[in-house]
Amino acid sequence: MLTCLPKSLCSRDFRILGASGAAAVNFNTFTEQGSISLGDSEFAIRKHGPMSGHWTLECDGRAVADARKPRAMYRSFNVEVAGHQITLKAHSSFQRAFDILVGNQPAGVIRPAHAFTRRAFVECTSPIPEHAQLFLFWLAALLWRRDEDTVYVGGS
Repeated sequence: MLTCLPKSLCSRDFRILGASGAAAVNFNTFTEQGSISLGDSEFAIRKHGPMSGHWTLECDGRAVADARKPRAMYRSFNVEVAGHQITLKAHSSFQRAFDILVGNQPAGVIRPAHAFTRRAFVECTSPIPEHAQLFLFWLAALLWRRDEDTVYVGGS
């Protein structure tokens, strides 16, 4: 199990406990891009176009994982990593938890510690590589970030 802790009270970046080496998940301030560090490896997360729903996880200039958001309004991603098809989808419309599916089989969950925190856990029951688990967490945290940034304008 990976424990994801915000780096500070207002930070959207996370340090990760329980990984095989020192790990962190970071977001670029003004874009939907970021990075992951895991031990001695550095991964860049690149979005392919400002309005696209396509991200890649890259190491040494080559893509090691590919994520696509099938529909703009749904909280889900189709991820390909090491020849495996992984689906990350919201557990329900009203919760921040995400299910991880390999094929159609449950393979894990990403869930916040409780309703009022950004501290979270990644629990995989299937052998998903750590860099892929961190990428899945980054994608879930991206949607949490989008939800936090949403401004609701009320009428009178």
